[in-house]
Amino acid sequence: MGLFDFQLDLFQVKKEERKKIASSEFSTKSLVSFRYNPRLRKSIRCSYKGLFGHPEVTLPSYMKGEEFLLAREIVAEWALCANKRKTENNKKQIKELLDRFWGVVDQVLADQGQKTLDSRGRFPPIQPKGTYYDLDQVLAAVNETYFSGELECRITWSRRFGGLSFHSIRKDPITEEPVHVISISRGYDTANCPLYAIAGVVYHECLHIKIPVEQKNGRRVVHGREFKRCEKKYIFYDEWMHWHKTVLPKNLRAYRSKK
Repeated sequence: MGLFDFQLDLFQVKKEERKKIASSEFSTKSLVSFRYNPRLRKSIRCSYKGLFGHPEVTLPSYMKGEEFLLAREIVAEWALCANKRKTENNKKQIKELLDRFWGVVDQVLADQGQKTLDSRGRFPPIQPKGTYYDLDQVLAAVNETYFSGELECRITWSRRFGGLSFHSIRKDPITEEPVHVISISRGYDTANCPLYAIAGVVYHECLHIKIPVEQKNGRRVVHGREFKRCEKKYIFYDEWMHWHKTVLPKNLRAYRSKK
């Protein structure tokens, strides 16, 4: 090979390395193996095989795809913990890992547009895109206008049958960090909901992050004097409250009647 051939090689685009696909039969970080059962959906099973008792976890068949890789690694860690002596710390870790596992599963299903599992007490699947409004866009506008873009939170349409909007603090199943989650009533995702109304309820829930619950005389004050004062800074406060009191209840009744 001549000098110029060598120089040309220096500037050639490297061939894309073949992406290594993780096996769905074994954990990438431990000696945990996986089996799949098409009859399972909301449950998993664990047994210990071989001379050294390596865990074998049976999962629902839909978890065999690559998108469930993180969920499988979490449940592999859970299986290893479950085989240890049951101390208080170990029991706590087992529960946390199981909650993280189902939280990740729910999020994958939500991202795929599938019906999520019953995740009560776990991190809710984040579904910001509705039929009429994308909550991520509304939150970004409210955050920039009223909070200088400083609020850190996630937002989703609520899965509660009652239809109320609310704010909660959950542990992220991936990072394990506490995160503020805003859930907005489905009664706002309708053709008759003006933009000022959906922005109003998002602003209201954002205030719960900015102004925490007060403790006065042994009782919790959720909407204290400072909260109400700040809430009225919303430029369309009166219009939003009128819509909230007159139209939202009708939307919720219509929503419940379809269930």
